[in-house]
Amino acid sequence: MLAKMDADVERQGRRSPLSADDEDVLHGDSASNAATVSFWAGGSYLMPVIGAAIADIYWGKYKTVLVGLSISFVGMAVITTSATLSSLRPPPCEQSARCAPATPSQRLVFFTGIYLCAIGIGGAKAAIVSFGAEQFDDDNGENAAERERKASYFSWYYAVSNLGMLTAGSLLVWVEDRVSWGLGYGVCASFVAVAVVGLAVTAPVYRIVPPVGSPLKGMCQVLVAFTHKVKLRVPEDAAELYDEEHVKTPLLEPVRERLEHTDQFRCLDKAAVVTAGDLEDGNQWRLCTVTQVEELKTLLRLIPIWLTSAVYFIANSQAQTTFVQQGTKTDSRIARGAFSVPAASLTCIETVFVAAYIALYNKSIAPAARRCLGRADAFTPLQLMGLGHAAVTAAVVVAACTEARRLEAARARSTPMSIAWLLPQYVVMAVSDASLSVGQLEFFYDQAPETIRGASTAFYFLSCSLGNFLSSQLVTLVASVTAAGGRTGWFPPDMDDGHLDYYFLLVVAITAANFAAFVYLAKNYTPKRVR
Repeated sequence: MLAKMDADVERQGRRSPLSADDEDVLHGDSASNAATVSFWAGGSYLMPVIGAAIADIYWGKYKTVLVGLSISFVGMAVITTSATLSSLRPPPCEQSARCAPATPSQRLVFFTGIYLCAIGIGGAKAAIVSFGAEQFDDDNGENAAERERKASYFSWYYAVSNLGMLTAGSLLVWVEDRVSWGLGYGVCASFVAVAVVGLAVTAPVYRIVPPVGSPLKGMCQVLVAFTHKVKLRVPEDAAELYDEEHVKTPLLEPVRERLEHTDQFRCLDKAAVVTAGDLEDGNQWRLCTVTQVEELKTLLRLIPIWLTSAVYFIANSQAQTTFVQQGTKTDSRIARGAFSVPAASLTCIETVFVAAYIALYNKSIAPAARRCLGRADAFTPLQLMGLGHAAVTAAVVVAACTEARRLEAARARSTPMSIAWLLPQYVVMAVSDASLSVGQLEFFYDQAPETIRGASTAFYFLSCSLGNFLSSQLVTLVASVTAAGGRTGWFPPDMDDGHLDYYFLLVVAITAANFAAFVYLAKNYTPKRVR
């Protein structure tokens, strides 16, 4: 059931209702369309963070997912109505006639719908990942069978979400273009309706964990207490620090996991140093528990690894941008006399490779690794992330070699290279994408403090967003620098005159350095330990 909801959320979230509808139906100009899509996409990427915070602090993950899906259903119903009723959209453009723009009321209805979708999808997106993981009680890693099933869940979640994206980018696009916009949006709305009803009906079978309060408050308390005691000396024996056993927890307050003390960032332990009068005052802004301090330490350990994931997506985003540009300059036929593959469909092919690799990993690679290694875990989340970093570097190296060969053939005016030459880099990129994404989701869920479990999965979507932003800025910078002084540059209007292969080598250098940084961080990472 959760896998079905994952697909519905991903299918609706990845199928932007803006780009084509605003131009073909609402008759917007290209500049306003681009601004609208960018603004909507920005809001969609921001909402998982807000939704995760609401889930962790107030509603819990189940209620957040249910409310988020319900809001997105209302949004899809509004969009479907807007695309179906002639009174809610401008008349079709007639030949050699100026297109009548949408009226303010027509645009209001449409934009109300799409922003309700952004709020609902974003609110549910991060919470649904951690909600699914909460269904596995691995007893803090002690239950090997449950831990194995949870690791498999993250893999299948990512595979299902990619299949949802594939459906949105192929079948639903075909329905909207060839049949009607209203029917395409109606199909999306029906999927979300089924997910809402299914989640509500099956509520008794789920393990629902209550929210544990604001994570920011506890971390701010540690920082404030640290500043008050910055001149104190940390005791050599960690047993002298303020422990949870001294805290009288109300019966109605959810039980939180208790973390063991670690030696990293020892200066923060000053917040848990007991001074005269601390116990009598009971001021949580002057005296914090070991668990509160360790939660902040854990977050500080996670941030550098998260940043390496953001840099990773600079290379990963090439599969949707420069790799596709490569495809436009090739012969779209796989082989002579064979069928053609449009360059824009290459991203769909990568999605198929991702799903196929995850199925192969779960059914063959992981069981074989367990037998060979003689342990319950085939690969740790950090090892999977390392594989993703290494594979993305290899994928861009393959792309650079392929582009150099394509440029050589183009400048020699020989037969254009077949688009089949691009498939190896997409296969390697699919292995990289699946490995890092699955490893990151599992790693951040397991290692994040209990108070930010929902927000930990939102980190993944933030790293995607930041990586794509950095990629766009890198392309702009490289194009500007290489074209300075009237030179052709690496990104001229005709790719045959440029040097996309040099750009790929630059990305290889960045990802190789990022991989080295990740290996250093992973080897020196201190895992969270629960008592």
